[in-house]
Amino acid sequence: MENLKLLFQLYLRPAESMSEIMDKGSWMFAAMAALVVAIVFFATIDVKLHDTYRIPDLSEYYQPAFTDPAADSPTAAAEYRRSFETYQPALASRQRVPIVGDAFFTFFSFDPSAFYQPLLAISIFYIPLLVLLVSMFGSIGSFGLILRRDYGTLATCSLMAWTAGHLPFAIIGSALFTSSVSPTVYFALWLASSALFGVFMVFALRTALGVNYGAAVLAVAIGWLAFSLAMYVFQYVSPWLLSPFLLFWVVVYFGGFLGGEVRGFGNAFRQKQNFKRFLHNATVNPRDADAHVQLGLIYQRRRQNVKAVAHFTKAIEIDPGEIDANYQLGRIAREKGELQRGLDHFTIVIEQDEKYSLNEIWREIGSTYLAANMFKEATEALEKYVERRPVDPEGLYYLGRSLKAQGSSDRAREMFEQAVDSVDTSPHYRRREIQKWRKLAEKEI
Repeated sequence: MENLKLLFQLYLRPAESMSEIMDKGSWMFAAMAALVVAIVFFATIDVKLHDTYRIPDLSEYYQPAFTDPAADSPTAAAEYRRSFETYQPALASRQRVPIVGDAFFTFFSFDPSAFYQPLLAISIFYIPLLVLLVSMFGSIGSFGLILRRDYGTLATCSLMAWTAGHLPFAIIGSALFTSSVSPTVYFALWLASSALFGVFMVFALRTALGVNYGAAVLAVAIGWLAFSLAMYVFQYVSPWLLSPFLLFWVVVYFGGFLGGEVRGFGNAFRQKQNFKRFLHNATVNPRDADAHVQLGLIYQRRRQNVKAVAHFTKAIEIDPGEIDANYQLGRIAREKGELQRGLDHFTIVIEQDEKYSLNEIWREIGSTYLAANMFKEATEALEKYVERRPVDPEGLYYLGRSLKAQGSSDRAREMFEQAVDSVDTSPHYRRREIQKWRKLAEKEI
């Protein structure tokens, strides 16, 4: 019942529901729900669309008896011509997919018997492609790292998104199945289900992987190609994929039921869920501020800042000097434009450890002063940071802006050039993460 509740909550609070699915969702439930909805969807909407728009095959009109010795006789040739003459009008008079016509079938199919494909396509093709795209556009890590770390989480969220996206239209298709309805209506339902699935996937990527909306939308917009690839692959290998023995191991591996040295992708998903439960249980202790900090960091990574702030605030209520909570609250306050509040939190951090977070506390203080147009204070803080972290492009960029605002154009240009050089000489895996500061610095030169 818990998973069913999470499924329906997607329609009302998609971002929050995706977070709950990450914590409480079951891959097994998501897979079975997707399969059941796919059966209904394909048996109603896809059946209607297939019957209307399918391209007839010549074999439906001409079926020669190859065992007949006279198969190559003039009579057989005449029969072929008659069949072909019947086939041509049928091919020309059939209805075509609106707007795109037969080009649609280059990328998609209405085959009603392919109800198993969404589950397999999402698991085998769609998720790896999304991870690849996010690693390219989102600057959140390498493909291999994200895939190993987040495959189980993203698989569960994606299957729930597909189910939620297609469920209402499968119900509508079932209700209309015996009625005389234009095929265009069924095609509109097909398009709407795909669009709704895409919307839910944007929230899934943003919540599960912590990417911004731009990267999530771009990844989802390109990711549909995985379903086209799957369509062609399954034309040849689908009988093997439906092997009960193989499906058993897929469930075990992706479900995370293996232990010891043999662990599937789902095991990482289960470990995350168990860790989250442990932290929630730890918050029962009225003196455990660290549990709230860790929960706040989890929600912050999921871009759920309201919940993150709530846990960080609870942490400093328990321990006003909690350094991690004050640092994160200071950063959030700065991003919201609450500059004085941010500085108040940063001051508490500095009083305890002036080298906190590898001296990044000074970069945060400097950027806060810079946002407040307090350029002298900003320069002092940022120079201290750059002295200790001379190759950080973000700090160099902020220092350049502060110097430029004070009229030190030559030194500012030097900082911007160093920021560009710092990005160019960074390791490849990190370069994508800090490319933003190179572009900003180049604009200032």
